[in-house]
Amino acid sequence: MIELIAIVALLAGFYVAWNIGTNDSANCVGTAVGGRILSYRRAIAIVILFVILGAVLEGWKNMKTVGENIVIGPDGTNPLSEVPRAAIAALLAAGIWVTTATTLRLPVSTSQSMVGAVIGAGLLLSYAQPDIGASVQFGTLGVIAISWLLNPMFAAILAFILLKAFTPPLRRIKNIVLLNQVLMILIIVASASTAYALGANDIGTSTGVVYAFFGGDGPDFRLMLLIGLFGGVALAVGVVTYSRRVMHTVGTGITRLDALTAFAAQMGAAITVWSFVQFHIPVSTTQAIIGAVAGAGLVKGAAAVSGRKLGHIGIAWVLTPAVACALSFLLGWLFLGL
Repeated sequence: MIELIAIVALLAGFYVAWNIGTNDSANCVGTAVGGRILSYRRAIAIVILFVILGAVLEGWKNMKTVGENIVIGPDGTNPLSEVPRAAIAALLAAGIWVTTATTLRLPVSTSQSMVGAVIGAGLLLSYAQPDIGASVQFGTLGVIAISWLLNPMFAAILAFILLKAFTPPLRRIKNIVLLNQVLMILIIVASASTAYALGANDIGTSTGVVYAFFGGDGPDFRLMLLIGLFGGVALAVGVVTYSRRVMHTVGTGITRLDALTAFAAQMGAAITVWSFVQFHIPVSTTQAIIGAVAGAGLVKGAAAVSGRKLGHIGIAWVLTPAVACALSFLLGWLFLGL
């Protein structure tokens, strides 16, 4: 029975990471593909390579936060490793919501979905099995929530600054061939940087529960590296199989993008997300790139940004942690036979 539950947990973790590939891979190359700077095949090759690098090298930072610091038991024990069915419920809840959003072509946050699902599992354990002593750390959640608000604003500001800074020197390049080569290099660097940040942030966040399930009661960096690699492979499968829908929304639905605008948006988002990862704070890569796209679009004027599209995406952002939390609680309720 224990081996069967472990297999189910791995499948559920694979499903969540697969969802990152289907939905959040657009955050890395959606602007470049939408601006017709990179072909779809070249774009997904960049995503797969650098996401796996980010997941293996730095995914452990958010893995510890989500797996160990949101729901805590007595003496620092990990309730999600003691009640594996609750962990599985959290993984499935996060995955189901992101799959639904992807089908509706809404770029939502897998990180927010996973954090919300972990909260739901923690609330269920504190209510249904009080003897375990599980408690949700609302202090940690407060820091994360503030970061969620700052994340898209920082990305928008950075993208705006980058576009303003790079536009004058690039305009001085009169050779069209040379200009195109420079822009291509900038796009590839920005896309690779965003993919790396996605691996470090989202893979770490989404596999935190998998780490908790397999006994993450203390730092086990070898286990973290293996789980990071596992999540990176699952994401690669998601990129190849089901990423076109959201990539179209990010690349063309918010503002019209040229090569320089795409670079500024990607790089602004990458720097923002990577910076939060250094503080072990899981933020939304989706929010960062949408904020960055909007910030870059504002250089052209407010009319260039689709307020209606941003409004729809904003509603999805608000719903994501709440829906994932409720779904995790309900699934956990069913799995525990309550």
